[in-house]
Order: sequence, then C-alpha cells, then structure tokens
Amino acid sequence: MSGTSSKIDEFVEQVRREFIESTSERLNSVDDLITAMMDSQQFDESLVEFLRQIHSIKGLGGTFDFPTVSTIAHRLEDYIETAPEFAARQFKDIQYFVDVIRRIIESGIEPDASELSTLLKSLPVTAKDFADIEAFDDNKPIQDVRLLLVMPKGTQRKIIGKELAACGFQIANSDTPVEAVKYAIDHKPDIVIVSRVMEQMGGREMARVLATIDATKDCRIIIAATTGKGDTAFADLPESTRVIQKGPGFIDDLTDCLSGWGFFG
Repeated sequence: MSGTSSKIDEFVEQVRREFIESTSERLNSVDDLITAMMDSQQFDESLVEFLRQIHSIKGLGGTFDFPTVSTIAHRLEDYIETAPEFAARQFKDIQYFVDVIRRIIESGIEPDASELSTLLKSLPVTAKDFADIEAFDDNKPIQDVRLLLVMPKGTQRKIIGKELAACGFQIANSDTPVEAVKYAIDHKPDIVIVSRVMEQMGGREMARVLATIDATKDCRIIIAATTGKGDTAFADLPESTRVIQKGPGFIDDLTDCLSGWGFFG
C-alpha cells in the first residue's frame, strides 16, 4: 500500500507542477493582452481573451491547492466589472492583481492566513476614480465594507456595482446563489444583495440559508424584488433582511437602507 500511496503522491505533485508551469505561461499571455489593451490594439477582443484567461486561472487555482489564486482572480474580475473606465490607473491596478498572482505561482506556496489577509488588503479598489459622483468624498478613506452582489451578469448588476463601488464598498459578484453561499461562508461579506428570482435558489431562500449558518448569520441581506416589502411572501424573513423594490427609485432606496444600517456617515 505504501508503494501505491507514494505513486499517488508523485502523480499529484507532477500535476501540481504542470499547473504552475501552465499558469506561468498563461500569465505571460495575460501581460501581452494588458499591453495590447493599453495600446488600444483590438481592445474588445483583447479584453475578452484576458477575461477568459483570468476565469480559467480562477477555476483551476482551488483545484490545485492555490485557493488564494482563485480568490485574487475573482477580485480582479470584480474590479474590471466595476471600473468606471480603462485608463492608466486601471491598467496599473490590473497589472498589480496579475503580479500578485504571479508571485504566488512562482513561489509554489499557498499563503498562510496572515499573509492572505495582507494580500487581500493590498488589492486595488475602484472607488478612487469616482470623484465626480456626489456620494463619493475624496477625503474620506475607502470603507472596509464588503458587499456581495448575487445577480445574473448584466446591466443591472453593473449599474448597482458601479454605484456602490463609488461609495467605497468592496464589491464581489456572484452569478448563482449556490456559488454565493460558498463565497459568503469563506469571505463573510457585511452585506449581500440578491435578486428575488434566481435559478437554484431565490432571494428569500438564500436569506434564510445565510441566517442559519454561523459564519454568515450576521450578514445584512437585501432582496431586490419586483414587489415591495408589503408583499405577504416576505412576511417571515430574517430580521436582518430588507426588501427593496426594483425600479427608478431602487438606488435611492438602497442608499437609505444602507444609511439606516450605519454604512454611510
């Protein structure tokens, strides 16, 4: 049995080395794509390929015992989605994300908990570029408030994400509630905004799930719904959950809710 175990260990280590080598090659390609985007050489095509490469790195990192690589790649995707534009500052930030991933890959060692905390705090946020938005105070430090948006990719999520990033919130995005629950357990966001109607699990169900898990029971939950809080379907929601009706007044109502919870001012 010991011989079989040794062969398995050797195989696992070989596969891990191959992942490190292939990821290093991907990162070299990513560097070239950043340069192409900066030079406006087929920007849209280069951005699509860039995101494809980062998404692949995100998906494979955890599989090969580099969960921090997956986390940072996810943060990079979120940064790009909430960025107000692509100019010198954004490209510098994007390169920083990539360089952090490269350092981890080249070291071959997954960071420990204290190093991970330092790495995540060092990652760029988008809010510094929103000085023309009334809610943003250039003299106010970026808030250490983590907010998870659980919505399908699309215009609505981008609008909400950009508005909240402008106020200094650290935005993470999740396409599905199941993925979001895992993310919430791992990263413990302060606020979760979820659409009422989602595949796999609706907003009501997700609010109840998060309220029953020790790691997430203190999260504030906002359900974005086509009907308001008067809907009887929302009568039995956890105390930390609010319902905000979608429509022209959504952002104002969201701001009022967050202010009431003490996340502004």
